[in-house]
Amino acid sequence: MAECEVWGELTDRSGECRRFTAPARCNIRGILRGVRHLQEQLGGALNQMVLQEKQKQQLDVERAASGSDQDDDDDDDDEDSKDKPADQVDGGTPPTKRTRIQS
Repeated sequence: MAECEVWGELTDRSGECRRFTAPARCNIRGILRGVRHLQEQLGGALNQMVLQEKQKQQLDVERAASGSDQDDDDDDDDEDSKDKPADQVDGGTPPTKRTRIQS
């Protein structure tokens, strides 16, 4: 029987495109086997991409946290002073919006 192939492409966020192929026979069973094989290849590649993305995000969070730790040290000095604005509550966020009650 004739040979054919099943293929798929995976594009990541940066736009890099990876192509995957799996050999298959030109009948229903052969094509299904090829699709399963392709699915395994793509699943492995997706898992790898997800792990890389998580590691990248974790590094970004750690960098942001280390940068904000330095800022927090400066904020501690401000908290001790009594010059807090009257319109801000603890945490540095403005108070919730007040609504008028119409009578």
